[in-house]
Amino acid sequence: MYLTEVSIRRPVVSWVMSLILIIFGIFVFWKLPVRELPSGLQPPVVQIQVDYKSASAPIIDQEVTQVIEDVIGGAEGIKDIDSISENGRSTINVIFDTEIDLDDAANDIRERVARIVDNLPTEADAPQILKQAAGFTTTMWLALSSSTWSDLELGDYAERYLVDTFSSVKNVGRILVGGLRELSVRVWIDPIKLAANNLTIQEIEQAIRSENISLPAGTLEANNIDLTLNLDKSYDDINKLKELPVKKDKNNIVKLSDVADIEFGPVSEKTLFKAQRKDALNLKTVGIGIYARSGASTVELSKEIKKK
Repeated sequence: MYLTEVSIRRPVVSWVMSLILIIFGIFVFWKLPVRELPSGLQPPVVQIQVDYKSASAPIIDQEVTQVIEDVIGGAEGIKDIDSISENGRSTINVIFDTEIDLDDAANDIRERVARIVDNLPTEADAPQILKQAAGFTTTMWLALSSSTWSDLELGDYAERYLVDTFSSVKNVGRILVGGLRELSVRVWIDPIKLAANNLTIQEIEQAIRSENISLPAGTLEANNIDLTLNLDKSYDDINKLKELPVKKDKNNIVKLSDVADIEFGPVSEKTLFKAQRKDALNLKTVGIGIYARSGASTVELSKEIKKK
């Protein structure tokens, strides 16, 4: 009764209150995340990635993708399986029904893939099981550039320090690094020098594997002393690696530097990331993708990242 009396005696007040409710309702409506609505629901997805360097797409499909698809096909609640076989990589997206719990689905897929790891090619990397929760999308890309560091150093810095730091930001699910060129030691073998020393590629590979090792050698127990023994024959300096013996004769020792050029370089020369900026067109660049929940404000994420 009180509201009715006030509205009759003071019509202006009732109009103002009605306008406030309308404005507040419009404001709240536009702030509601779409993922909470039935039309915006996304099913849980579990992604399986297997890297098999130097393998062609048909080999990837036959020896990796089909083997994994056969074992995961019987998992409960699978709605669709989408696979991509490309040179050097197999990517399988397993889409589940919306009522399936993402953690349970990932554990089931992880258990099934573990059964056939031994059936995959020995040269292939271990399968990576990634969870993609509903409502997460790539929200922004950050370009990391430097006028003094190379792209190899930028990528190493991003993986060491920035990935873990940005992952702790609120609403961030996963960090993607684009254009990452991982640092490695590249051995460029000269075929003429190789033939002159009567060597083969397999002998060079066997020498590097057998000489560059680090293995546990057990423990040594004595009075009040327990020692852990390690057999460390790994090369931590490129100049030492150049002196690695690959062939030993009675009067001669062929070193790795005698048949090859050794240098630091990227694992793959095919990776590239470019970001255009008016004052930095020629700088080496590495991209960092922020994989965040849909509805997360880009401005808020930027502020949190700056704090980090």
